[in-house]
Amino acid sequence: MMRTAEADELDVIVIGAGIAGLCAAGELARAGRRVLVIEKSRGIGGRMATRRLGEAVCDHGAQFFTVRGRAFGAIVAAAHEDAAVQTWCHGFSRDGSIGVDAASGDGHARWRGTRGMTDLPKWLANELLSSDLAGRCDIRTGAQITAVAVDGSRVRMSLTNADSHAEELTAAGAVITAPVPQALDLMRAGGMLGGAADVVSSEIRQQLEAVAYDPCFTLMLVLDRPSLVPEPGGIQFAPEAAGPISWLADNRQKGVSAVPALTVHATGGFSRAHFDAPADTVAALLLDAVRPWIDGDPATAVVAQSLHRWKFALPTTILAEPVVAVTQSPPVACCGDAFAGPRVEGAASSGLAAGRWLSRVLTEQEDTP
Repeated sequence: MMRTAEADELDVIVIGAGIAGLCAAGELARAGRRVLVIEKSRGIGGRMATRRLGEAVCDHGAQFFTVRGRAFGAIVAAAHEDAAVQTWCHGFSRDGSIGVDAASGDGHARWRGTRGMTDLPKWLANELLSSDLAGRCDIRTGAQITAVAVDGSRVRMSLTNADSHAEELTAAGAVITAPVPQALDLMRAGGMLGGAADVVSSEIRQQLEAVAYDPCFTLMLVLDRPSLVPEPGGIQFAPEAAGPISWLADNRQKGVSAVPALTVHATGGFSRAHFDAPADTVAALLLDAVRPWIDGDPATAVVAQSLHRWKFALPTTILAEPVVAVTQSPPVACCGDAFAGPRVEGAASSGLAAGRWLSRVLTEQEDTP
């Protein structure tokens, strides 16, 4: 836990230290607001996740990101200058054929973290805690929000710390970047939805309840020899392709692992159908599907493996606006990769928009007699 501001001095609490939450916090801190970011995991980054398996390093959430807009481009340019991110390639094989050369791509750079996808959110977090913003922003990990409520002119949050100690915090406003179904659960638990203190309009509630996600299984495989994945080390399987795999990456070719290691993403359909199946069963099915890209018998070529289950991996419903204002007084906003465009840049842009909205509303309220 890193803190420099007293709880009763907080302007905004941001739930989630993924790319959206960190971008929102940055906008608010640069506007002079005192911000606390709360993350339930021990680390930051959300689905920009990197895991170590022995000597292997595997990106097991988002695999790369592209840059289209100016605001996110400025962030990436600054991170690149600090060697936190770099270009991976400009395209991938689409049909999985061994030996396909996708190096020419489509002209758009696919970026990665220099040592893994968590490098970009870590860079953003370091910027928040730098001397330039000293005292304005803190990041607390290993603390889970259990309810979000409106208490007069303040937002009140209940949370449980890593040591199971219960605590309550208040702030003038809040940004919720959790997957939308989880955000709705937090507001219901606090009485903002369906309770005595229901403060969310039926229109906003229906808008948020329309958002749905696909789950995703990720299988990480450490190999005893190089894989057969074609250069530059990634295959994006076409949506209409048969089989349970949507993505296959070679983390050594990608440049993040010192030893051969594969990341396998299952399709949403496969993940939904097998979501409650035993982990060994799911891993065996996915391993069999990627057998063509493993050199040799998987029984001996695979020296270590790990399966991760993402419950809210990819939004299948995208809201048109980058941020949804849940309440105006006090201001509470929902944002993330289900708002105005999925993937890394969409989540970052949504977070930036939420930070700007909170900052503007708080300033207007302070200026109102």
